[in-house]
Amino acid sequence: MIKNDWKIAWRNLWKNKTFSILNILGLTLGFTGFILSYQYINRETSYDKWNPNYDKIYQIGLESDGAFTQETPPSLAPLIKENFPEVELAGRRMIYPYGGYPIFGETTVYMKTAALLDSSAAEIFQVKSQNGPLFKSRDQKEATLVNERDAKLLFKPEDLAFNEPKKLPMLAVNSGMEETIYGIIQERKMSMIDYDFIFIKEIGDEKADGNPFTYQTFIQVKENANIEALQEKINNLYQNKIANNDRVRSSAFAKGSIYIDPLANLHLQPKAGSNTPYLIVWIIGILSIIILVLASANFANMIMAQADQRVKELAIKKILGSSRLAIISQLLIEVLILTVIAASLSLIALAISGNILQKWFNDDLKNYLFSQKTLFQLSLAVVATTLLSGIYPAIVLSGYKTIHLLKGSFTKTAQKFTFRNALLTFQVVFAIVFIVGMLVVQQQIKYIRDTDKGFEPEQIIGFNGIGLYYNGAIGGNFEDFQKRLMNDPSIVSATSATNVPSYGERPPKKEFFSNSAKFDMEHIVIDPRYFETLKIEKIAGEENISLAQILKDSLSNYAVINEIAAKSLGLTNPIGAKIAGCDVNFEIIAVVKDSKTYGFENKVAPTVYSYKNECGQRIFKIALMVRTAAGMADQAIKIVEKEWQKNELSKDLPLDYRFMDQQYASLHAKQEEMQSAFNIFSIIAVIIASLGLFSMSAFQVTVKRKEMSVRKVLGASLNAIFFQLNKPFFKIFGIACLFAIPLAFLMIRSWLNNFAYHIEIQWWYFAFAAVIVFGIILLTISYQAIKAAKENPVDSLRDE
Repeated sequence: MIKNDWKIAWRNLWKNKTFSILNILGLTLGFTGFILSYQYINRETSYDKWNPNYDKIYQIGLESDGAFTQETPPSLAPLIKENFPEVELAGRRMIYPYGGYPIFGETTVYMKTAALLDSSAAEIFQVKSQNGPLFKSRDQKEATLVNERDAKLLFKPEDLAFNEPKKLPMLAVNSGMEETIYGIIQERKMSMIDYDFIFIKEIGDEKADGNPFTYQTFIQVKENANIEALQEKINNLYQNKIANNDRVRSSAFAKGSIYIDPLANLHLQPKAGSNTPYLIVWIIGILSIIILVLASANFANMIMAQADQRVKELAIKKILGSSRLAIISQLLIEVLILTVIAASLSLIALAISGNILQKWFNDDLKNYLFSQKTLFQLSLAVVATTLLSGIYPAIVLSGYKTIHLLKGSFTKTAQKFTFRNALLTFQVVFAIVFIVGMLVVQQQIKYIRDTDKGFEPEQIIGFNGIGLYYNGAIGGNFEDFQKRLMNDPSIVSATSATNVPSYGERPPKKEFFSNSAKFDMEHIVIDPRYFETLKIEKIAGEENISLAQILKDSLSNYAVINEIAAKSLGLTNPIGAKIAGCDVNFEIIAVVKDSKTYGFENKVAPTVYSYKNECGQRIFKIALMVRTAAGMADQAIKIVEKEWQKNELSKDLPLDYRFMDQQYASLHAKQEEMQSAFNIFSIIAVIIASLGLFSMSAFQVTVKRKEMSVRKVLGASLNAIFFQLNKPFFKIFGIACLFAIPLAFLMIRSWLNNFAYHIEIQWWYFAFAAVIVFGIILLTISYQAIKAAKENPVDSLRDE
């Protein structure tokens, strides 16, 4: 019986080849969008889930006045482990902040990413060596690892077994500094611990060892630990034993409170970071489901449109004793065949085009396209689509009485027309919403690219970490190096600072005081050419203080603040005013324009720029930024390299540099990904809606063929017939606009609110989308309508 059902289903599909092909095409597009989306979602949500202790790992951070930081003092982790038995492990991590990390072996290798972990953090995150246990003896105090790709560049093949640890020069080949490497990092699945070079070493205490750095603290708790109670206990510990420490007191977070963030949040929505990746995962997931529902609605509409052609078949089935359930099963099998074919075609299409899609997907799709998880998700989608597409038409068609079927038609039932129109309206609504969304995302990305950022990243090359090889003190040889660079016509200006815009961590927040009030502001150490090089506009005062003046006034501390800092301090005349911070008093000499150096998602922070190392030993001006003359970037790089080679530490050490405009663009890479996704989904939604319109217009023409012929005989014009045929679609478009415009407004407003700086919503976004969709409707339905209007009435009335 089942075998016969499959045969009959296949024959019916083959008999109606045109509708079957249109159905398959629509479903294939829907499944393609679904698979692409869930590959991205699967990847983004898989970070560290393979870790057996995934649900027991948390990050400890600090919160102050609604701001969050992951940076904590080095003593926090050991104190937590010592005081709280519910904590199994407490470890620390510090990401190497000074650009590439050079190691000198068989070849010189710049480790693009490097991080320091203590042994507890390595255990928490399951960091392992390909070459056996991390620690092979009790005397081993460290276990630094390198990734396999770079290990093959650094060592001879016979040394890759690491029977003994290998020592190699680091940072500079003739500096006398060495790094001992103990093995190769064991291949890891997606994880937030993903580095080319991992230092696994014990970390000293800030009091006992004078450690000036901050670290990210992680804990692994025992089963069923009370996290809320633990957070309160850790906060009390921090306030009583750490917050008043001299080395952390000047931080804006010194008097903050402890927060605990689960590992499940850290990749997509960390408290101390952007939740943009999380939003994008949700947006793409919702869009993919909408696309699949649109394809299902289109399919259901086409099934209903073909219903009149199956009247006799259904009548005969009922006369021969087929039950309603048997007819429903028969119709669902037909739908299932089409959905399986469409799903298979989408997999084949993605397998063929995987390399083309790699740029948008930012990964190799073929690696997991045929994975068990993907196939399982696709199978669920096939079942859901079959039910969404087929269950209503199957129930409706199987429910007609035999006598009605034998009369030859049931096309005039209002219920069927209402259902088809509702599905088509649904498709048009989301076609408009997608086009509005696509337009708004494009406009926001354009706004980010073109609007005034408060500084000019174009023509700037950043050489991060180069200051490590010079004396960065005021009047040191790093200053001489920069002056020599500016003697070349290809270099307009050169400067150094502790932070490079758009790259690395944001500047640290420190406490500053004015008129006994406390203010949390970011602090950057700069040299006198900083604002000139970045082209940050002066608002008041004189920001270009000379080096000679700084040297002369050795006991004075000068500061420049930005606009928002001046407003926060409440200073109507800030020039010459005093502010205190980092245990010194600063004299404000200038106010400069706010600059969005870390993108458009976060508001510009109040910032203090100073010229000396007032806020601690960790603050180093190691970043060199060079503004080149237009079209002379290559020559400028050669000049920097030439001068760099005069440094005795530069042997075998190539320069590590980045173009600031490219680096700045990478801040919004996730938004660019979403723009690509929106474009793809919008095209799919429009195509699916067009297919639905085409099938409905064909059905409409078939149903009203004789009516239009009568109208023509009675003298109706071509235009009148055209309008009469298309009037239902114009109504559908009008109703769709009433739903689509407020829905699109709410969606784009919600998305734009994630940016501190964004475009204003304009009325023409909705008008443009409506015009585009209306044009598509006219193009889609005109062929069938014009064909019917021009038809000779004799052809359709000869049998009357």
